[in-house]
Amino acid sequence: MHQTAQTSEPTPNPAPPKERAATPCIAFLLKIVRVFISYGRQLEHTIPAKADHPRFPTLAAGFGTHDVRRILAHVHRGILRAMMLQRFLLARAAQGRDIEPTQPPAPAEPADIEALDLKLPAPAQPRPKAKKTDPYDPLHFAIPTLKELESQVRRRSVGRTIAEICLDFGITVCDGETWDDILQALTHFGANLAQFFGVRNRRRETFQEERDKRPETWTIDWRDRPKEAIRELLGSLLGEPKLAPA
Repeated sequence: MHQTAQTSEPTPNPAPPKERAATPCIAFLLKIVRVFISYGRQLEHTIPAKADHPRFPTLAAGFGTHDVRRILAHVHRGILRAMMLQRFLLARAAQGRDIEPTQPPAPAEPADIEALDLKLPAPAQPRPKAKKTDPYDPLHFAIPTLKELESQVRRRSVGRTIAEICLDFGITVCDGETWDDILQALTHFGANLAQFFGVRNRRRETFQEERDKRPETWTIDWRDRPKEAIRELLGSLLGEPKLAPA
């Protein structure tokens, strides 16, 4: 039988090496971030055309205001933050470095508490407290530079960055499976859940106060069937397949 001659010469134009696959946690986080970026673009495109829609207040409530300019500024900042997080995660994936979930603290045992040597400091002289700036207050809204955003993403926990993106996109309702993923990311990757839900609640209160000042303007309760309202405005909820907006 005729045998083909073997050669040790290199094959011309070898195929480039395959990109390293993302590690499990990063793959999970990247899936969420890609959904965020797509949703942010959807908001950016749709909001200017839907600001006069009777169901628009349901979407606006997540931002705490009807002011379209401020809403779009939030959306723009959220898109930039999501893009920076995506870059950060892809860079770690390329290095084969995963991100380990944070473990919730175990409950303290009574013996451990008794063993603590608590030393109370002497009472200090009271000093005037500097007023703390609330970064979520509309008066203090700012869009960091790209370098500042990159630095924030690197220094902060992934969960905190995801919480900030959710707030910038005014997310209050979304597809159930997507919300489960977001909540897992918030819970296991370092978000402050009390702060996150606190900001969402304050925005709803602020939004209602704004509406109460102009009661003759609104004919639809923004709390009525929110999922139906968002689908009517955007064509789909966060995480659902995109449909043509109504």
